Amino acid sequence: MKTEKITPWEKLKIELAARGFPTTYNSPEDFITAIKSDFDRGGLHIARQLAFRAVELYPDHEQIKYYAHVLAPPKVTVSPSSPERRKMVAANQDWLKENRIKYLNRWVAVYNGELLADAASIDELVVQLDDIKGVLITVLY
Repeated sequence: MKTEKITPWEKLKIELAARGFPTTYNSPEDFITAIKSDFDRGGLHIARQLAFRAVELYPDHEQIKYYAHVLAPPKVTVSPSSPERRKMVAANQDWLKENRIKYLNRWVAVYNGELLADAASIDELVVQLDDIKGVLITVLY
């Protein structure tokens, strides 16, 4: 996954001018107005870059911190798989292959290759379950 990098301010100013944005920001409110303007235009790149710059200049401003947090690139974390987890996933897949036709168009909850519950809707299904941690919940087509 590609992570968006912070564009150097001098280079960003050229892009801002080309897109009709101001190139001078004298207050947090100036940045916030431009960020909102980019959203109104359907953008994200300029808003994100402005938030990066604004939080450098105004690190204690609550709204700037909010925009910097919300506009920060998504972070993806990967948990290493264990042999037990892989075995459980395989068991769930085997159950789905063996029982797909029997539960066609039904919502199912499967854990470690065992059916915990089935229902016509996801809402009906989840009320039957105490804990859904690690449970495969899907509809079968």
